[in-house]
Amino acid sequence: MRTGALKAVDLRFVPLLAVMLCLLAGATAAHAAGPKKKKAGTAVKSSTTMKTDRPQAAAVTIREWGPYLDVAYELTYWDRAEIKEWREKSERQLGETLAAYIAEWNDKLAVSAGSTVSAGGDNRLPIYRERDYLRLAIAQTIDYLQSENLESLNSAEQILDKLKEKATMPEVAFWTGFVKALQAMEVNDSPQFVARVFDIWNNAVMYIEQGTAAAANAPSGKSAPYLYRNIVNLVVNQAIIDRKMKDLNALGPLFLMLRDRDLAEKPDEGHYLTSLVRHIADGFEAPDADRYRLNFTVAVIEAQRLQKIAAAKLDSQGMTDDAQRVFEQSRLFDDYALKWASSRRSSGAALAIADYLDITSFAIQRLADNGKAPAYPFFAMLPAHDGSSTILKAMDIFNDLAAYNNGGWEKAGYANRELYLKATHRLWRTIMELALWTGDFYQMRLDSANDPQAIFTVAAPMQAVLNSYLDFFAAQTRYGYPEVVPDSACFGAAEAAEKLAHAYLRTYTYSTDSASYNLWFVRRLQAAELFPLAPGEIARSAAVLQRDGRYNLFLDYFLPLADRFKQSAAVQKWLEGQKSDTAAAVRAYAGTIDRQFAADPGGRKSSAPAATTAPLQQLREELQRKPDHPVHQFLKEFYVEEMGKDTPYSRLLKDANRLGGKL
Repeated sequence: MRTGALKAVDLRFVPLLAVMLCLLAGATAAHAAGPKKKKAGTAVKSSTTMKTDRPQAAAVTIREWGPYLDVAYELTYWDRAEIKEWREKSERQLGETLAAYIAEWNDKLAVSAGSTVSAGGDNRLPIYRERDYLRLAIAQTIDYLQSENLESLNSAEQILDKLKEKATMPEVAFWTGFVKALQAMEVNDSPQFVARVFDIWNNAVMYIEQGTAAAANAPSGKSAPYLYRNIVNLVVNQAIIDRKMKDLNALGPLFLMLRDRDLAEKPDEGHYLTSLVRHIADGFEAPDADRYRLNFTVAVIEAQRLQKIAAAKLDSQGMTDDAQRVFEQSRLFDDYALKWASSRRSSGAALAIADYLDITSFAIQRLADNGKAPAYPFFAMLPAHDGSSTILKAMDIFNDLAAYNNGGWEKAGYANRELYLKATHRLWRTIMELALWTGDFYQMRLDSANDPQAIFTVAAPMQAVLNSYLDFFAAQTRYGYPEVVPDSACFGAAEAAEKLAHAYLRTYTYSTDSASYNLWFVRRLQAAELFPLAPGEIARSAAVLQRDGRYNLFLDYFLPLADRFKQSAAVQKWLEGQKSDTAAAVRAYAGTIDRQFAADPGGRKSSAPAATTAPLQQLREELQRKPDHPVHQFLKEFYVEEMGKDTPYSRLLKDANRLGGKL
C-alpha cells in the first residue's frame, strides 16, 4: 500500500538523498572537465587504462566549486598527475583556484566558529551548513592527493572532526574514514589504516548498498562503484605498492567481497581495477602461493607485471635507463614478496625466489652481447651478486622445503604432493639455470682473456658459482636424489662440471702445482658420469691426458664407466621401453661404448660413427631446451645407480687428493 512506502527508509539517508537529487538537476555533471583520457600508468596500472566517462556538462554551467566537490569521490582514486590536470582545468572553467576556495572558506568557518555560540554554550552549531564544512574538507583532501601537502590533509581531518556528530551519514563516514586512513598511511600505522578502511566499508559502503537495495534507482547507489574503486586504489596502489605498508592482510576479505561487486568500469577503461581485484582474489586461492595474504599477493602480482615489462624492454631496447628502472622495480617487489611470505618454508617463498631467479637469468643471458652493460651498474653486478649471495639464499629455501619430501607439505601451503613437487622442481631449475647462465657469462670473458691476471679474475667467480651448484647437487647424494630433485638436475650438473673443467684447464697453464689439473680431471670425469652420451667430449679428454702423459687416468676411471654403462640395469630398462630414433642411437652407442673408450686416442675421433654422434648431439641440444624430456629421468636413474656402488669415481668424489700420487 502507498502508506507503507517509506517504512524501509533509514532516516540517515534523507539528507544524502536530498543532496543527490539536487545534484541530478545538473550540478553533478558540472565537474566534467573535458573528454575522457588515457591513463599514463602508475605502479600496477596498465598503460592502456582509461578513466571513467565524465558526465557531460549541464545546459546551465554552475561556476562554483561546491557541486564539483560533492562528487569528488569520482576522482580521488586517480593518480596525482590526473588530479592535477582535472584541478587546473576546473580552475580555468570556474575562474577561481581551489587554493582560493580553501582560503575563503577557511576564513568564513573560522569566523563562524569564533562568533556563534548556542544558548547552552555549545559552539558546535555553525552558521553554515554541514555541507560547507564537508566541501572544505574535500577540497583540502584533493589538494593533499595532488600535492602531498600534509598540512592540507591534517586540516581536512580537523574540519571533519567538527562533523563527528553526523558521522552516521554515509557521505561523512566515507570522507572521515578516507582522510584518517591517509593519515595512518603517512605515519605507517598499519593497525590504524586497517581500522579506518573497515570504517569506510562498514559505515559508508554497507549503508549505501543497503539504500540501493531498498530503492534500486536511488542516487546514492550510483556512488557505490566509486567507493569500491577508492578502496582498491587506497589499499593496493597507495598503501602497499607506493608506501610498502606491511601487515595489511586483515583487509584481504574485502577483496573477496569486492570480487562479487560491480566496479562499473567500462570496456574502454581497460577494466583495470576490476581485473586487479580479480587477480588478488584468485591469488588468495592459487595453489603455488601463500593463501589469503594480501601484502604477499599484491607484491607478487606487481613483480610479475613488472617482469613482463622488463623482459620486453630488454629484448626490444637492450640495456637502457628505462629497462634498468623497471628491472630494479620488479626485483624490489620480488624482495617484498619474499619478505611478506608466511615463512621461509612456504609455497609463497618458493614462488617469489623462483620468479626472482628467472628474471635475473633472463638479464644475464643478455649481458655478454651488450656493449652498453658496463654503463649500467645494476645490470653489471648481476653475475657477481646473484651468482653468489642470491643463489645461496635460494638453495637454503629449497633445503627448507625439501624437509617435507616424506610428508607435511601442507604445512608449506601445498594442497597435495603433486603441487609440492611441481614447486620444488621449478625452484631447483631456476637455481640451476642461474648458475649455468652465470657460468656462460664468465666463460665468454674467460675465452677472450689473454693474460694471467684477466684469466684468474674471471675464472674465480665462474668457479665459485658452478661449484656452488655442484655442491648443492652433491648434498642430495645422502638422500638418494629424492623426488624433490627434478630429473634434469643431473644433466644440469653435467653442464656445470664441463664448464668448470674448462675453467680449471685455463688456469692450470699458469699454476706451479697440479691442483688445477686434478680439479680439471675430477670435473671432466664427473661430466662424463652424469652425461656419458658425449663421445666428442670424452675423446677430447683422452687426447688431453695423452698429451700430458697421464693417459693412465683415462684407463683407470673412464674405462670402468664404459663397462658400467654397457651393463647398467637402468640403461637396459629404459632401452626396453623405447623405440624412438634417440633410443636407437643410445642403444647403438651402449653396444660399442667399451670399444670406443678403449680405442687409441689418436684414432678415437673416427672410432665413433657419425650415425651415432649426430643423434646424440641433437639429443643434447634437446635436453638443454626441455627440462621434462624423458631422457632426463633415464640419466638420473643411471647416476643414482652409479652412486650406490663403490667405484673409482665415487671414491674420487670423496677425496680428490687420491690423484696426487699419479700426477
